[in-house]
Amino acid sequence: MSKPLRVLIVEDSEDDTLFLVRELKRGGFAPDFQRVDNLTALSSALDQGQWDIIISDHTLPGFGSLHALNLVRQRGLDVPFIVVSGTIGEDAAVKAMKAGANDYVMKAKLSRLQPAVERELGEASSRRIRREAEAALQRSEQELNDFFEHAPLGLHWMSPEGTILRVNQAELEMLGYQQEEYVGRPLSDFCPDRNAVDHLLGRLDRGESLKAFETQLRCKDKSLRQVQIDANVLKENGKFVHSRCFVSDITDRKRGEQASAYLAAIVNSSDDAVIGTTLDGVIQSWNIGAERMYGYGAKEVIGRPLSLLVPPYRPEEPPSLYARIKNGEWIGNYETIRLRKDGTRVPVSLTFSPILDQNECVVGISAIERDMTDRKVSEEERLKLIAELTVALGSIKTLRGLIPMCAWCKKIRDDKGYWEQVESFVAQRTEAEFTHSICPDCQTRVRPELTCQP
Repeated sequence: MSKPLRVLIVEDSEDDTLFLVRELKRGGFAPDFQRVDNLTALSSALDQGQWDIIISDHTLPGFGSLHALNLVRQRGLDVPFIVVSGTIGEDAAVKAMKAGANDYVMKAKLSRLQPAVERELGEASSRRIRREAEAALQRSEQELNDFFEHAPLGLHWMSPEGTILRVNQAELEMLGYQQEEYVGRPLSDFCPDRNAVDHLLGRLDRGESLKAFETQLRCKDKSLRQVQIDANVLKENGKFVHSRCFVSDITDRKRGEQASAYLAAIVNSSDDAVIGTTLDGVIQSWNIGAERMYGYGAKEVIGRPLSLLVPPYRPEEPPSLYARIKNGEWIGNYETIRLRKDGTRVPVSLTFSPILDQNECVVGISAIERDMTDRKVSEEERLKLIAELTVALGSIKTLRGLIPMCAWCKKIRDDKGYWEQVESFVAQRTEAEFTHSICPDCQTRVRPELTCQP
């Protein structure tokens, strides 16, 4: 099958052009050609199409192959250029080759044209592949440099001894240094934990990769940032070239973890039941206070509905509360009854609040449930005492006003007209009890023998 070939022929002879085309066809090509015979036409042809090869006569009226070659090379075109002439001498041929021609063929020996074209097409293809590879390599290097410099997390290279060889802008901004203040110095200048540095360098020297290695780095302002380092080693022919360290600032995350740990400790130490659920009331967290209050362990209830604590006669209570929470409502001091694992009922005071995500959307429910048994007992005792006092006061009020009493025997007439000893009357209407004794006056008058003589 003939090979397609787009060929631009610089030739003033139409017959010679046909000879060239015929020779190309004999060589297995299917030439698509255009003939030009002056610089203007040549320039226009170069503008209008892409050519696989240019074949030029050495001498044309008003210009020659060197003029044509110069125009082609000025355009920066890497198109094979072959000079074909019947009059070119060795000196002219050498001059043309030095000027950039790829080959020359004598018209008397056109049998050389086909192999010359084959060779130059192959070399042109090789040059194109090489240029594309070089361009791809350059593009790759530029992309890698751009990635290194503009990566959103810190990056640095280190020598086997731990000297910082290169650093990106993200790490400099993280720690507050300038390039010249950071590069060329050992990592130990910035890491206060020398043991951590030795451990990191030792593992890298052994060819290990580090994952999530945590330590601290000192900022320019003397503050410390908690960081996480992922690192590996670049080796060439088994030799340590440099390490590649990816540095993430985890200071805020660590603070959040500490705050979460404190909060978890507070929640677990609470006597109240602190329960986290989904919006549908499925239990997700269960503290020790809830275990003590309800008798269930966390493993027994996580994944189960909170309604297992609700008495059967209150089925409407959970859905109504969940609906209010979904709307972002906060519910406080809601008193109700809950069931323990053993089936006993316990009065509780509930505080429900929505759990929000980072977008302020309600994603769950926080329930704090307080055992109200002691308070209820105290209230009942207080009410009983009030009732007893009320009765006592009522009894005391019956002894007020005019009380009919015998002036001689001191008996008192009750409401029914009966006369009672004053002791019986008072004892029936109060909680007072009487004891009997004798006063000093009566003792002198009635029992003078009991009176002590001086």
